[in-house]
Amino acid sequence: MSERLSATMAGARHAGELMRSVVDELQRTFDLYLAEIQRLDADGVLRIVAAAGPLAAEEQRFLIAEQSIATGVNGRVARTRTMALISDTGADPDYIVRDPDTDPQSELSLPIIVDGKVWGVLSLEEVRPAAFDGGDASLMRTVVSQLGVALHRIHIYGELEDALVTTLSVLGAVMDLRDPYTAQHEQAVAELAVRTGAELGLDRAQQQAIRFAALTHDVGKITIPPEILGKPGPLDAAEWQIMRGHTIVGADMLARIPFFEQVHPLVRSHHERWDGQGYPDALRGAEIPIGARILCVCDSYNAMVTSRPYRAGMSPVAALEELRRCAGSQFDAGVVTAFERALLA
Repeated sequence: MSERLSATMAGARHAGELMRSVVDELQRTFDLYLAEIQRLDADGVLRIVAAAGPLAAEEQRFLIAEQSIATGVNGRVARTRTMALISDTGADPDYIVRDPDTDPQSELSLPIIVDGKVWGVLSLEEVRPAAFDGGDASLMRTVVSQLGVALHRIHIYGELEDALVTTLSVLGAVMDLRDPYTAQHEQAVAELAVRTGAELGLDRAQQQAIRFAALTHDVGKITIPPEILGKPGPLDAAEWQIMRGHTIVGADMLARIPFFEQVHPLVRSHHERWDGQGYPDALRGAEIPIGARILCVCDSYNAMVTSRPYRAGMSPVAALEELRRCAGSQFDAGVVTAFERALLA
């Protein structure tokens, strides 16, 4: 259990996902009556954020969804920052009786500390008395310690993510000055790409990488001469050679940012083709990262339906038909199908 739980905490990027994983793992391992995590909010109220076990299935009848820090065993634990190991809940003056026929008789409750402050409480409950001992308490101290570290990391991750989104917005504004189409195009592609990724069952981390890649997939165009970038007509062979270099330039720029380790390969490969006729590396089929395959479809669709100075945009119906026609050659057919579901949902 400890290794699985440690791996889950190390990989979590969202607090809600982390909380659910922790209570599910604890309940599955120890067959608990209840494993519960409460978050302490700024108003001094503990609120349930995740729960697992038979008692959790009766949440509306038995669980206290909101509890003042001034009351109950968990309130005491949060106030005093001290663990509670209770062998007989009926003998504890702070225990809140919910239903004498179904109430647990044992409880182990510990404070979750994040960056030196009480973030919330982990509470385990069992039907039989004296269900928890010192060994359980020691193990759960390790769990809440790791949980506190993971929550702190997620908070820092969130701040970094916000800063990156702001940076991308500024970069988008710069691109907007050079080429309004590119900036608007990236926002539209990002929305479509994340929805398509969700349809394909990609997890949150993969969807986030696709989102960042979509927002930056044309960043390399910042080095393209304005006379080529804004040319009101088809490009000649030499100009196309310069334009195609934007995928490498953009990927190289993003590769310098450690946070974008999963992003820059998607930017580099978003013009690769399923049949191997794309650029810059002539990748074929599954050699192309799934995120890049998604970007290719979403990028192409948005380009087709958007009007440019030298041509009118296609209708959505016609653009979808073009995607279907090129599925299996230019595009991954499975991605095209998922994109269509996302678009029409």
